[in-house]
Amino acid sequence: MTTTPPITLKKYMLWMQQAESLCSAAGQGYIDVLIDQAGTDQPLQNALRQLSPEVLWFELFEGTPEGGTLEYSPIVMRLHFAVTSHRMWLEQLLEYFSDTPRLTLLISPLAFDLLCSHLQALSQVQWEEQTGLLRYYDNRVFPSLLAHVLTAEQQAAFTDIALFWSWRDRDGEIVWKSGSFLPTRTLADNPELSRVDDAQVGLMGCIGDAETLMKEKSVSNISRESHFVQCLDIAFKANEAGFFGALQDFEG
Repeated sequence: MTTTPPITLKKYMLWMQQAESLCSAAGQGYIDVLIDQAGTDQPLQNALRQLSPEVLWFELFEGTPEGGTLEYSPIVMRLHFAVTSHRMWLEQLLEYFSDTPRLTLLISPLAFDLLCSHLQALSQVQWEEQTGLLRYYDNRVFPSLLAHVLTAEQQAAFTDIALFWSWRDRDGEIVWKSGSFLPTRTLADNPELSRVDDAQVGLMGCIGDAETLMKEKSVSNISRESHFVQCLDIAFKANEAGFFGALQDFEG
């Protein structure tokens, strides 16, 4: 007697099923998708313009100091599960980007324009007299920003706009982070940019330094997420000690 082996869903299809189930439980038939286009071969804008029925989408760099590079702008789009073309496009996006740190899902009851205004404001920060990008749409950065860099008020600016944020971590595991959206909370139509101080800027730099150290200090006996945590701890200790050399040379 032979038995049929169980069908194992590809991770991106499992992700899609989870998203659809959570959206259905929230009473909404759509998902918002945020994609970081940095490093992509072909910008998504042309494909989005050709989709029918039309997809709501927005370039986060529009009207910002980075507006001259819209082809590299992060894009947020709202896709409806019941619309065949939207569903197929979502599946293609998940398959293409899910092994990268460049795709994030949001389950948000906010009107699309209001969500976009908040996501755009969150991508810009003020430091002293300068403005800069907060690359939260890179999943290698986002979790550490929430855990180590942002104040409680700044974290709430992210969680208050969604029921869930979701991404895949360095090991390819699906992560769902609960938001703090409340229908009774009034959100500003034109949110202000967050201000960051020198200490926060230093911690942001540690995230990039830890990524670099991961590549220089390869290991095989622990997960990539655990490896990153170790490297980030080294970067934090070096930052606290005022060390400015290569992290490989630092011994905390």
